[in-house]
Amino acid sequence: MGQDSGGEEDTGEKDMDKNEQRAIEERLKGQIASYHEAALLFTAVTAGLPDLLNAEPRTAEALASDLGLKTEPMRRFLRGLVAMQLCEALDDGRFALTPAAKALTFGNPSNLSEKAFVAVGQYWMPWMSMMYSLRTGEPSLPFALNKSFADWRGPKAEEGRFFFRYVAKEELANPNGLKDALGDLPEGTVIASLGGGYGAWLADVLSQGPTLKAVVFDAPPVLDDAMRLFDALELADRVAFLPGDVLEAISVSADVFVLKSVLQQHDDAGAARILENCRKTMGKSGRLIVYERFMPEDARDDPDAIMLDLHMLAITGGKTRTKTEMDMLIAGAGLAVAGHRKTADRMSVLDVRCPEPDP
Repeated sequence: MGQDSGGEEDTGEKDMDKNEQRAIEERLKGQIASYHEAALLFTAVTAGLPDLLNAEPRTAEALASDLGLKTEPMRRFLRGLVAMQLCEALDDGRFALTPAAKALTFGNPSNLSEKAFVAVGQYWMPWMSMMYSLRTGEPSLPFALNKSFADWRGPKAEEGRFFFRYVAKEELANPNGLKDALGDLPEGTVIASLGGGYGAWLADVLSQGPTLKAVVFDAPPVLDDAMRLFDALELADRVAFLPGDVLEAISVSADVFVLKSVLQQHDDAGAARILENCRKTMGKSGRLIVYERFMPEDARDDPDAIMLDLHMLAITGGKTRTKTEMDMLIAGAGLAVAGHRKTADRMSVLDVRCPEPDP
């Protein structure tokens, strides 16, 4: 009886193992095949099809003519968008944009089109070339795209503008925990976004009170677009736009300085230099907020942090750090962590100050 029971238990465990293995394989197959829809979405956005179809339904012939493309491949492509429920085939032979696909049109608050352009058009090849990073320890982006990170993401590059626009829309739609991390700010407080692109998250912070002011510190071409953003938000009169590079020097006067997902983009030497520049400008009474995702002890505890770390490996040469690694960087820059907590979106907030001198 005992042997039979054990045999049945073993069989059940084997069946469970087989079912689990089958489920994992099916999930991986679906993820591998997702390149179909990702590529179709990227091509549609790049061609400007969502805006053309949003203006009015059109035939494949009309779209091909407008875009200088071939009619029959266009018809086949549009059927793919129908299968994705981004287009609808009308009885008169025209194709119309579905309501859901309006998120891909220019001016829509959704950042879906920018995400398609950035993730597929910019990240795909470096991730595909990650073997280069494994062989050399260097980011694979220059190898895959034949241009440096500075040239690719640089403020004058069109790719960079798409990226910053994508991040700005994400920050406006999901302010996340930065406002909570800053807490109640006294009247007249000046908050500075350092090297964080447009600093769109500041809009949510400034809503706390009419006397709060902000500074966006980044490269001049980035500031041009940031000015337009805050002007559209009717907040430009409360924001100063200062040009500079966090790796070189930070010439900013503020009460609170914020590094939002900045240190992760740099190796340890670059991150240390940024923190040292912060210490030099923030003064004894200044406050620095470091807002990043930390590396978990177990990869299964936060898979997104693991993927972010691999993204930094392939794209920038930076890394996702553990809490201990971040503490060491901060201490090495002559700063001290005064507080640490996690936000609802699993980001970590470090409240950093200049340490008091020994008596």
